[in-house]
Amino acid sequence: MDTDLNLKMLTEKLTAYQISRAVDISIDKAQSIIDKEINYDELDSETIVKLKTLSDKLNN
Repeated sequence: MDTDLNLKMLTEKLTAYQISRAVDISIDKAQSIIDKEINYDELDSETIVKLKTLSDKLNN
């Protein structure tokens, strides 16, 4: 997993709804990320970039 993306931190601070709105994915997909039903490798590159950007914003 890319160390620049802290999915654990995102999923602890944000709800599935918040992640879905910020990253423009479905609530179901965001919930699957939270529940660790979707692996990092299964996400498309655009979603990964958006998640990294969101992670960076939450860390600052």
